[in-house]
Amino acid sequence: MLEMELKFRVADFGDVERKLSELGVEPGEAVEENNLVLDQMGGPLGRMDVLFRLRNRGTGTLVTIKKPLPATALKVRNEVEAVMDCPQEKALELFGLLGYGVVYRYRKVRRECTLGEATVCLDSLWFGDFVEIEASSEDGVLNAAALLGFDPGQGIRFSYAALERDAGSYADGDRPE
Repeated sequence: MLEMELKFRVADFGDVERKLSELGVEPGEAVEENNLVLDQMGGPLGRMDVLFRLRNRGTGTLVTIKKPLPATALKVRNEVEAVMDCPQEKALELFGLLGYGVVYRYRKVRRECTLGEATVCLDSLWFGDFVEIEASSEDGVLNAAALLGFDPGQGIRFSYAALERDAGSYADGDRPE
């Protein structure tokens, strides 16, 4: 599936929540996500800009592979996802047997809703609050951004890993969880 997205850093979600409410849309319940990015020794996936991620999903694990595609003004990736019917720890153990290990981990609290063709995510991470707009078409992302009052030219195309690196580097024991 084709995924196009833009992120927007916000001071808080108040304005976005008001605009969504005016449009008759309410974000869902807050869900804490634990995300584990995997790679093999030497980082072959990272060198190819391929993301291999495990995300907790209820009692199961959402496995995601994202591969970059030529981009426009948006971040564009080919995305394939599948749900494994096991806890994240068991999925990590399974992929560990194939030589994959955790190279990056991050937690966020996410609330989602649908606006037109797009999924709008209100994401809180230790280094900031972001509105992520995802759709399978550029128009879907741009239309949702316009409805929410965002300028696509100000959109962020970087991953949360890159944004966290910009926020400062921390030793494993010092980084907030």
